[in-house]
Amino acid sequence: MKRDLGLIWLSSIFIIDILFGLEVALSYNIPVLLYHKFETPRTPSTNISLENFKAQMAYLRAHNYQVIPLRLLVNALKNHISLPPKTVVITIDDGYKSVYEYAFPILNTYGYPFTVFLSTEAIEKGYPDYISWKEIKVMQRAGVDFQDHSYSHSHLAFIPDKMSEIQYRNWIKKDLKKSQHVFKTHLDYIPEYLAFPYGEYNQILIEEALKMGYKALFTQDPGVVSENTNLTLIPREPILGKEWSSLKHFSQVLNRLDLPLLEFHPALGLLKSNSPKEIKVKIKYPKRYLPDSFRIYISELGWYKVSLDQHKATVCFKNIPTLTHKVNRIGIKAIEKKSKRTAINFWMIILP
Repeated sequence: MKRDLGLIWLSSIFIIDILFGLEVALSYNIPVLLYHKFETPRTPSTNISLENFKAQMAYLRAHNYQVIPLRLLVNALKNHISLPPKTVVITIDDGYKSVYEYAFPILNTYGYPFTVFLSTEAIEKGYPDYISWKEIKVMQRAGVDFQDHSYSHSHLAFIPDKMSEIQYRNWIKKDLKKSQHVFKTHLDYIPEYLAFPYGEYNQILIEEALKMGYKALFTQDPGVVSENTNLTLIPREPILGKEWSSLKHFSQVLNRLDLPLLEFHPALGLLKSNSPKEIKVKIKYPKRYLPDSFRIYISELGWYKVSLDQHKATVCFKNIPTLTHKVNRIGIKAIEKKSKRTAINFWMIILP
């Protein structure tokens, strides 16, 4: 009951703010936090210690952050509604048993709503590291939201060898349809949101997911959600590993801004040719940022300082060394003049 009352209270405060304009920003920058495993040191790259997680939840309360359900964020994006400042969303991927054992009791104590994206094959087959349907229903009765993370948790953004585009599209549809069937069988509803497995995506996967009826798609690209965010590519901030699960990194994530773009090259997803020779980005609000603070990132290579062409509102990184990794994240960041906060934007490219 405590959990339900917490959700009712949060939703009521949110609705009052929206209706009466109390402390509602004209624009917003909302981090969607992404967790995987809790107190599972044998897999350090996706783990957060219980000590760090407790400290982060206490930090949110001590600094007056408002944790809202994911559906309220999606609704705000869809209907162009402003959101209160210092708003946060919490998501957890896969559905490991540590969610039930460690995260759920802590979040329940604080009354923080959260969403778990389920890898349904692992749960359907009863893999020992995953939560059971019984545990899911206990959490669901307490107000926890469950959404889709695909059936097989395959690399759906990679076209298997010798598979035609039609076969590839059918493979995606088959996987997502199986997951939807599992949801309907056990929870009696079809999920509305999909978190891409491994955070990987391409244009075809996005198209097929939308055809399957998903209303919002979530990545693992660093970044915060603003009124400029596309419902098909909602970024989430991974909180995991030794450095990224620290309170220092956590506080930096909460302080980030979105950096809206008008155009970017190369385009996201599958590239039509091999390694790109340049990265070019057109900034939507170039005057907001310190001109000499722009940096471009390639996950295989790191950060590079770039210059802003203030007349064209573009930044460009030329003569890129040949990329060898199948997947790279491209990022851009700059310092906002007024607040001195860091603004970022990331997208993914996949070599053919």
